[in-house]
Amino acid sequence: MRGGIVIVAAAAAAGAGCSVEKKVALTDGGVDAPPPDGPADDQAPGTTLTAAPDKFSRLGVATFRFTSDDPDAQFECSIDGDARAACQSPYARALGDGSHTFSVRAIDRAGNGDPTPAEHVWSIDTAPPDTMITLSPPAADNSASVRFEFRSNETNTAFECALDGGAYQACTSGALFGPLGDGAHAFAVRAKDRAGNVDSAPAIFAWLVDTSTPDTVLLSGPSGPSASTAAAFSFVSPDAGAGATFQCALDGAAFSPCTSPRELGGLAAGAHVFAVRVRDAVGNLDPTPATRAWTVDLTPPSTTILAGPSGVEPVASASFTFSASEPDATFACSLDGAPPGVCTSPFLAEGLAQGAHTFTVRATDAAGHADPAPPTRAWSVDTVPPDVMITGGPAAGGTSGPRAAFTFAADGGALTCSLDGAAFAACASPAAWSLPAGPHELRVRGTDEAGNSATEARAWTVQCAAPDAAGAAALLHLDEPGQSLANAVPGGAPAVLGDDPTDEPADPAAAAGRFGGGLAFSAGESDRVSWPLGLPAAPGLAIELWMRPEAASGTRDLLVSGDGRVALRATGQGASVRISATVIDAAGAQSFTVTSGPAAASAWHHVLVSLEEPVLRLWVDGARAEVGSVALGTPSELGAVRIGGNYDGVLDELWIAQAPISGDEAALGRYCPP
Repeated sequence: MRGGIVIVAAAAAAGAGCSVEKKVALTDGGVDAPPPDGPADDQAPGTTLTAAPDKFSRLGVATFRFTSDDPDAQFECSIDGDARAACQSPYARALGDGSHTFSVRAIDRAGNGDPTPAEHVWSIDTAPPDTMITLSPPAADNSASVRFEFRSNETNTAFECALDGGAYQACTSGALFGPLGDGAHAFAVRAKDRAGNVDSAPAIFAWLVDTSTPDTVLLSGPSGPSASTAAAFSFVSPDAGAGATFQCALDGAAFSPCTSPRELGGLAAGAHVFAVRVRDAVGNLDPTPATRAWTVDLTPPSTTILAGPSGVEPVASASFTFSASEPDATFACSLDGAPPGVCTSPFLAEGLAQGAHTFTVRATDAAGHADPAPPTRAWSVDTVPPDVMITGGPAAGGTSGPRAAFTFAADGGALTCSLDGAAFAACASPAAWSLPAGPHELRVRGTDEAGNSATEARAWTVQCAAPDAAGAAALLHLDEPGQSLANAVPGGAPAVLGDDPTDEPADPAAAAGRFGGGLAFSAGESDRVSWPLGLPAAPGLAIELWMRPEAASGTRDLLVSGDGRVALRATGQGASVRISATVIDAAGAQSFTVTSGPAAASAWHHVLVSLEEPVLRLWVDGARAEVGSVALGTPSELGAVRIGGNYDGVLDELWIAQAPISGDEAALGRYCPP
């Protein structure tokens, strides 16, 4: 007994026609997704940083806290320009020494991302500086006041000094320390960098002071680098008394008489040392002459930008590190053509506007020479994701047939797509998919050159239905309860189970079909359907059906025309079958066959054959195969058709047209994946 519940299936894709009444409930279609409530959310959330490392930090782990004005927002974080990744507050990351950037943006449930992420630029320095004394008095000295010069292996450091075990106090290189009494003394100096690291092993110098001999004091003269080839020194003795004279020496030459001030000229570029000593009236010489070392520097420094942004950056902040060819150079920086200002490396900039930027840095050495050709770095800030639009396709919350085609675009960048939660992959518009019945979602993502991305989503429902009579010359749904099978084309000839309207062993049995009911065929009983179509010959032909073959070896007939010139067959190969379509020329001398790839047994498959001389095409589950050079002479008549005969499996929805289907989209529009 073949029967069931009567329902109405919705329209499938274009080309599949209108809905038809079917018996037995559909198992895979007709589920509508509810339309979204309310207007679309296009308001992006804001992002706020509530805690971040100091601008110069000595901590190797950076911790950030952030929030949004949308309590349901999620966050994406990026450090040093790497790809944004999901994160939550607090966010901590172990990082190495150097300059770093951090960016975080909130994203609401609708996918709107903050176009102006919260950012922070800072520098990590976990290494304490080293301190070196570069100028000190002799180990035995007769000066009551002494000068110390010192430096660090790091730039931008401060110093603290201690004399004779006293407390450390802020000090600067080149300062005088005293007055000192006779005896032993010790001087200690330590550097402290901007991150707060302190030299744990200060530089220390010990010496003796004996003021019993006359002393010489240099009052003025060059020190360090100088841009002049001339130099002048003034000097006195605080204790030599009347009748004292002085002796001077340059660059290690013999001492000779001199007076204050002592002027020198024509000095060569390079290092120089001036020494002066006093001789009192009774002939006692200062055993520790006063000395002054300096360098004649006639060459400007060169400046190098070591690191910084370039190209297009997805952050509105920047960090530049730079150096000079001379160790004691100072720097002036200019951002976007602004007047240069004193700066140190690294140079940190925040809150940059969208668009192009330039950074220029110029070194000036201690002699006052400025780099005549300072370097410039150009880059662009782009933190705004591209605008992504789905411009065509099934309406949001609506329904479509099984072939869903979309058009989409972005105002910049590369496009990737994700269907039903799959991984994003490169895609191009237009794009189309053959989909099973039920809810679906397409997500289109645009990613620009800076790495900013935005995603547009479209959710809809696919409805599948049996083919209708539109464009058909004959159509059997194969689900009537009696011996006769109605032709759904008005005026078309019906088919009968077996060979005549009486019950026969060769009658196929009722079974669940792809859409409602179908017919189960047994090769052992030679189950078949006879269909006296009476269709005249036509130059074009299309045949469509659904099949669920059993795993049976050998070649089995699905459909054969009465004259044997048109045939659809399935050939078993273990757990799979191959579908073939064959046409034979009018003389019966030559046949033309196209064969599909393997299709799994015990599963539903969509079969569509189209003859458009000289091409015979076969689509199985949307995959096309074809042969050319078909020459029939005269077309075959479909006066009668036999369905089955030695086939094991289920058939459903046999549709025949006397016009070809030549395009893939037209064929795919008729295919609804199970």
